[in-house]
Amino acid sequence: MKTSSDELLAKTGRASAAVDQTPGQIILAKEFKIYSKVLAEERPFVVALPEGYDDSEAHYPVLYLLDGLQNIWHVVGSAELLTRTGHIPPLIIVGIKSVNRMRDFTPSAAAEIPYSGGGTNFLEFISSELMPHIEATYRTHPYRILEGHSLGGLFVADVLLTRPALFDAYIVMSPAFWWNQEEMAQKATTFLPTQPTLPKSLYLSIGTEDGTGMRNELSRFVEVVKEHAPAGLRWEHREMDGEGHMSAPLRINYFGLKFVFADMQLPEALWQAYDNETFLAHERRIMAKYGRAAKQSGENYITLGLQLMKAKKFAAAITVFKRNTEAYPIFPPNYAWLADAYEQNQAQRAALAAYQQALARSIKIDYGQEENYRSHIERLKAILGHTD
Repeated sequence: MKTSSDELLAKTGRASAAVDQTPGQIILAKEFKIYSKVLAEERPFVVALPEGYDDSEAHYPVLYLLDGLQNIWHVVGSAELLTRTGHIPPLIIVGIKSVNRMRDFTPSAAAEIPYSGGGTNFLEFISSELMPHIEATYRTHPYRILEGHSLGGLFVADVLLTRPALFDAYIVMSPAFWWNQEEMAQKATTFLPTQPTLPKSLYLSIGTEDGTGMRNELSRFVEVVKEHAPAGLRWEHREMDGEGHMSAPLRINYFGLKFVFADMQLPEALWQAYDNETFLAHERRIMAKYGRAAKQSGENYITLGLQLMKAKKFAAAITVFKRNTEAYPIFPPNYAWLADAYEQNQAQRAALAAYQQALARSIKIDYGQEENYRSHIERLKAILGHTD
């Protein structure tokens, strides 16, 4: 294993002399190299760790991204936004740099392309060399995603149909399903009916401005899935309006990740008929499935908590607001909402402690609500002083 001396994909800020003399960097990912005995060559890859990785002991799902250098830019940005808004859990993203796409991504040999058909070897490299290294080096959660575009999408679909246990979710972007006379549709027709269950997630997408042939080839594959999808297979097919072959991946990745992790959000039934145990069971389930850093959006917790407050279900609101402070511990108002719920539930001491937490965090990040929180603290101290 060799590590490159440079940190890959670092954006260096040009500091204005009037503002700051020190240039800064925002590190998107780091590049490494590993020698593959399977492929008999050195293979570069990049790793992007989620924000807060070094300050946490959590384990994270891993997204294995084909054409890694080309796609890492937009995938890291989308993942960061989706994580920050609670739509997906924090991810470790491993981008595998392309060396010979026609060799590595094709599942079978084509007579007119002598070096094609190396997909089996490439998958063996990923499964027996790269994945064990990633899992030994980083705090990984068992949940894995494979994502690829064009020939990479062909490869992703082939992995699902030949070694589905390797990954939990598959994102297929603008796939080259024309390969070898639509071999993937034939494989799906043979494989899917033999599977009683297939508890995986599959997202298939292409741009409306892509070639008519590629869109039709994907549609024929989708018809096979529609007819033969085994129990447990969550799948979706979507066309991205106005996107071509090279522009579609940004939106496909974004909506593909939202689809894969859609079950992180509270089910509608819980919004309509809330109970504490169901809510806490949901939170435990998503953390078990996707790692303990998994959480819903702060908007969800706050909206649900305020809804419960309006219904005067203060004990239930406390449960939700406590989970919100655990999931988003930096934001001072989260503790103020919790304090209000405690106070409405006649738990003044707990309310006081929550306002003190809000004050401490407001001071730390210069939030500007220090006087407001101090007034609540003094008011509660006075009340408690009279009742002690």
